[in-house]
Amino acid sequence: MSATTTAEVIAAVRAQFGPDFVLARVTAEEQVRTFLSERLGTMDAEQIVTLGRLINQHGKLSRERYDRFTPGFTGAIMSKLGSDPGTFNQMATQLWLEPIPDALTTLGKIFADRSSFPHAGSSLPSFLLYLRDPDQFGICINATMLGLAHETGSAYNAKSGPAYEKFCADLRAWRQQYGVAPQEADAILTHIMRANQPSTEQELPAKVGVEEVAEGCFLDVEQVDQWVQALSTGMRQGVFHGPPGTGKTHVARLLAQHLATSPAHVELTQFHPAYSYEDFIEGLRPETSDGGLRYEVRPGIFARLCERARHAPNETFVMIIDEMNRADLAAVFGELLYLLEYRDTEVTLPYSQRRLSVPQNVFLLGTMNTADRSLAMLDFALRRRFHAFPLPPDEGVLERWTAGRPDGNAELALGVFRLIRDRVGPDAPVSPGHSYWMTEALDAATAERIWDYQLRPYLAEYWFERPAELGRLDADVRALIAELA
Repeated sequence: MSATTTAEVIAAVRAQFGPDFVLARVTAEEQVRTFLSERLGTMDAEQIVTLGRLINQHGKLSRERYDRFTPGFTGAIMSKLGSDPGTFNQMATQLWLEPIPDALTTLGKIFADRSSFPHAGSSLPSFLLYLRDPDQFGICINATMLGLAHETGSAYNAKSGPAYEKFCADLRAWRQQYGVAPQEADAILTHIMRANQPSTEQELPAKVGVEEVAEGCFLDVEQVDQWVQALSTGMRQGVFHGPPGTGKTHVARLLAQHLATSPAHVELTQFHPAYSYEDFIEGLRPETSDGGLRYEVRPGIFARLCERARHAPNETFVMIIDEMNRADLAAVFGELLYLLEYRDTEVTLPYSQRRLSVPQNVFLLGTMNTADRSLAMLDFALRRRFHAFPLPPDEGVLERWTAGRPDGNAELALGVFRLIRDRVGPDAPVSPGHSYWMTEALDAATAERIWDYQLRPYLAEYWFERPAELGRLDADVRALIAELA
């Protein structure tokens, strides 16, 4: 980010928080120091939760708030820490009272072996050092590290003492360069991180090879090659099926770019309950002419694609049907059930009385959501005319996607994905997929929003008879997000 842009972000954040931005945080931090000095070494579970609330305290536009580090120090993570007050008091006392060099050594051991201070993550140990000397130390939170990485071009992690000291040194230099107070650095760097998130819209190349499809989908080349071989040597239609968030549409679109000879030869439509034979094959449509109303026969999207393919036999065309099982497929497909099996055979259409066939140079790719109960109602005659390409939740895809990205991004994404997958069941038809967590510059706040507004409501629908189990998963997800913050 350029100096001008950085300065603009700093000014915008300061305006957003108001003139008491730094002062409110200085005051709140002093309350934490007082609380620690009075209770350190003797805190019980309730007091540990209270400490988290004090750490989260700050001000915004002269109003007191408790969301400075949400979800890093919210009730979920502090409750987990409070489940073992002995360890909490021991480790917190060392970080708070040891000479600085010894405290840094203790922090390095915690970062290298998280089991030595369970559930503390990197944020709490580094926050205690920060409180001792805000000018020297920084708070190790993913969003802060990612924001600083955009500024310096370096990568930061919380895996060792030297890694933390490098982060602190670069943070001090950056703050001095832009005149940023220690208390405002985390908010400003979080905004910088978000401002630098790349666009998720990607233009597909005109023609891609099997290797490029695999790379773009983070899959093995052998897997993609098997799909291509199945479509090229047998039925020329296949359906990608799996739970939400497994990348079915993305895979279908990229594979279509490999199969088709031109991007202009790819058609995409999405089925829905009102989608009909008239939309897909042909139907009557009203037309006004000379003040009167008449009906004309119009070809549907698939019939038009077949006509184009018939006039360009040396080209390859692909139809993608997204959410295929959302429509009444037997009604929408009509004669197509026969034509897909017997290519180049003609049938007479009911409205136009024209002859229709499906040329050999037309591929049909569909996507189906296994969490949708309508999948079980599919006509077997239709099922056997499509290759079934499963796309389950895949840790390997997420691992390949996070490779080369900031360490915090990978740890947070993989950790929460594994927790939810293992609790729901990797083979369950409703198990959420990996693409929910394939978010650039993923931080704790973003992860909590994904859980709150996408995954938890989705699981609540399917676990409506298991509220207690969902409640336990909810608490564990929030605690893990906070721990990996």
